[in-house]
Amino acid sequence: MQPVHPALNPEEVLAGGGWHPRYARVIAVTSDGDYGFALVDGNGDGQELEAEVWSWEEGAWTGGGSSGAGRLQDVGPVRTGGQIGDAYFAYGSAPGQRAVTISFDGRRYPVPVNRHGIWAFIKIRTDPDGHGLPEPG
Repeated sequence: MQPVHPALNPEEVLAGGGWHPRYARVIAVTSDGDYGFALVDGNGDGQELEAEVWSWEEGAWTGGGSSGAGRLQDVGPVRTGGQIGDAYFAYGSAPGQRAVTISFDGRRYPVPVNRHGIWAFIKIRTDPDGHGLPEPG
């Protein structure tokens, strides 16, 4: 069932995350249902990325946590980020590719690679007996 609210977007991440829009840029953003993930470059220079989890609460997207993700040039092919609520996320780099395939919860998902060479994935687990994290494949 699709949510009745808008998907997480870069403008919401900058405004709700307290980032200064003059300097910060959202490198990647994705959401599924009431959960979202964003990779933010706080200074706009690619030197200090933040991986952020978001959730839809009381009519708005709310930041749920952030952790340092290193430099843009050092993002590897896959970083399995973790979990927020019932959703699991991962991100990585795939320069020169248009998409990657991510396996999760017994299914395969095509995930676009953006102009920065970065992909981001988040999905709510639908299999109550499922295990494992999103991974390429």
